Amino acid sequence: MTHSLYSKKHATNNNLSAIKTLSVAMLAILALSTTACQSFKKSENTNLPKELVALSQTQNSLNLLFSQDKQSVKKFGFNKKQALSQSVTSFQTVSDSKGYITASPDGLVTAFDMDGHKLWQVEFKQGLYSGVAIDNHLKTADVVIVADRHANLIALDRSNGKTLWQHQMTSNVLAPVLIRDNRIVVLANNGNIQGLSLQTGEVGWENGIKNPDLSVRGNAMPMLLYSEIVLIGGADGKIHAFNPDNGLDLWSQPVGMRMGVSETERLMDMDATPIFVDNMLYLIAYSGQLLAIDMTSGEIAFTKQLAGLKSLAADSNQLYVTTLDGQVLALDKLTGNENWQSESLKFRGLSNPVATPNSVIVGDKLGYLHVFDKTTGKIIDRKQTKVDINHLTLQNIDQDSRLIVQSMNGGFSVWQVVR
Repeated sequence: MTHSLYSKKHATNNNLSAIKTLSVAMLAILALSTTACQSFKKSENTNLPKELVALSQTQNSLNLLFSQDKQSVKKFGFNKKQALSQSVTSFQTVSDSKGYITASPDGLVTAFDMDGHKLWQVEFKQGLYSGVAIDNHLKTADVVIVADRHANLIALDRSNGKTLWQHQMTSNVLAPVLIRDNRIVVLANNGNIQGLSLQTGEVGWENGIKNPDLSVRGNAMPMLLYSEIVLIGGADGKIHAFNPDNGLDLWSQPVGMRMGVSETERLMDMDATPIFVDNMLYLIAYSGQLLAIDMTSGEIAFTKQLAGLKSLAADSNQLYVTTLDGQVLALDKLTGNENWQSESLKFRGLSNPVATPNSVIVGDKLGYLHVFDKTTGKIIDRKQTKVDINHLTLQNIDQDSRLIVQSMNGGFSVWQVVR
């Protein structure tokens, strides 16, 4: 049973029609072969991270502005003697017109100005499991949300870091929450979903997803679609749609498929947040399915046999993918046809890709940023950092583009993107 705290909105007829068509279309999807995914699982202990080849010619694509990195790659435990795969993202540095806010597992939440100077810092001795979330539709956020190791959501004042409220969840929260229009949608690790008031933390509604007994430890950040639908990827291999105002189920359909014999091979989590570009919804599952859905018609545009834990990137023509075993691919955004593929970073534990006007940038766990030419798929620049690279965010400020580079322990650096 759900209880509404907010006024109810209604999806447009066109959107609801597309959703109904989508539900029918997705029921007809056959399980895809996951040979590539299973091959990685079986060989990940014998394949070493690919050695980097020296670049004969480079373009200066990135300039370091400042770094707040906290720990070296060596100290964090990554090395070239073991295959590295992708990791689920728990911490993301966020930005607004005042600067940056970051959080770390040891319990520190820190705000910096645009030049990397510390504004304030607070510490939660119990440690943190995820963050940071702000309302990205505002130029300057009022509230910052993080989650601690005791299953508490904590709301902080953006201006000084003081605690505004806390809310106890039924299980730990392993992904940043979704904030929009004075409401929060949060997914707990046990599948519990709640809609809260941003200002008070009061529960407006509650729902849930039935999780399997075994899953990848991590969750995708909830995503807002058409301002009236919340999409949540589940450990059950499904994409779930909810009404953000009252928590009612709209639809849920399978994306990941159970394949293989062992429990590990049969994992089908959706831990990568879907992306929505030009009315196309793109999703990728751990078990080896990438789906593109035309939301104007609700029809499946294409499917690919690719496995990943990281969100995709897209521009006007291409879709960019990094896989569990370290492939980087550029696909035609409408057909899924492969334009280029690179295996030069195999088993290096890749971050999500980000697309700039002229390039695609990917990071790895051994501390390198790799810049690919969008057209050819060739690496045209490489930068070395002192930390593992887990997540990338592209920040656009007027005509200026910055790359936020996130490590697993909450450290980050900011780079100027050279056009």
